[in-house]
Amino acid sequence: MKLSFSEFSIDCETAELLVNGANIAIDERNIMLIQLLAQSYPEYCSKQDCLDKIWVGTVVSDMSLSKLVSDTRKIFAKAGYSGPLIQTVHGRGYRLEHELGKQLSQHKNSDDVAAGPSSAVSNNPSSSAPFVERRKKVTSISWWEIFAKVLIALLLVLAIIFQFWQGGVNSDSSTTQTKSLSYSEPAGAVGRVLWVDDHPENNLVEKAYLEERNIGVYNTVTAEEALMLLSMYKYQVVVSDMGRHGDPLAGLKLLQAIRAAGHDTDFYLYTYVDSPGVNDAIFQSGGQAVVIDVDTLYGLILAHF
Repeated sequence: MKLSFSEFSIDCETAELLVNGANIAIDERNIMLIQLLAQSYPEYCSKQDCLDKIWVGTVVSDMSLSKLVSDTRKIFAKAGYSGPLIQTVHGRGYRLEHELGKQLSQHKNSDDVAAGPSSAVSNNPSSSAPFVERRKKVTSISWWEIFAKVLIALLLVLAIIFQFWQGGVNSDSSTTQTKSLSYSEPAGAVGRVLWVDDHPENNLVEKAYLEERNIGVYNTVTAEEALMLLSMYKYQVVVSDMGRHGDPLAGLKLLQAIRAAGHDTDFYLYTYVDSPGVNDAIFQSGGQAVVIDVDTLYGLILAHF
């Protein structure tokens, strides 16, 4: 299977990356990642699916996957690719950038049609490249898998309900807000992060990571609530998404409102796609960075503590 875009050509069978015909050094796992995302497009590929198919039979952490994504972006950028490559679907997984995904998926589909039935990947378990398999045999789902999926869905629902309840408690009075604030902090918290996102369930992994390091993470879904909390409590960091409640510039407007109110708390925009325009707008408005990679976000936040 070969994937081509711009001056780049990826041979998944030989694990080679060619740029204008010149062979570029690249690890097999970087190519496996691009191929896996191309096969999944337009859907994202979950973190667990990436781990299972790239590190077959090996137990590794999400940090290994994050580093692989970061290294892949750097390899293509160094080779001359200037566009966005891989999108981070926060708390879920990764997906190819839309235009690139369309191009690669169309190219893949045309190759499949041209090759005909004989191009089907062998189901031989001894195959040296199990990651190229496009179809899996239909297998029955065990009762344990069904139970696990129901349990995960239930936990997500409970987390969302608790978040809305906590927001309601915060809006009652300053006394109630103080109690809620103390209750949601880890014991011996070293500081606080204010996280503004209208889908807080997307950031549960990041929240858990920071709380394990005794950092209090406070979620809110609107700019009005964020400004109110900043006026009442001290936060070392503000993290915000960009688009919220139908406003594609909500994150930028929040930053401008924070600075206009006289707050100098460090501000990081955590978004899917980085671009020079977004970077310029954030920096000019007094923000510290635009972040699309979770490892980078962790590093920036932990530096404050």
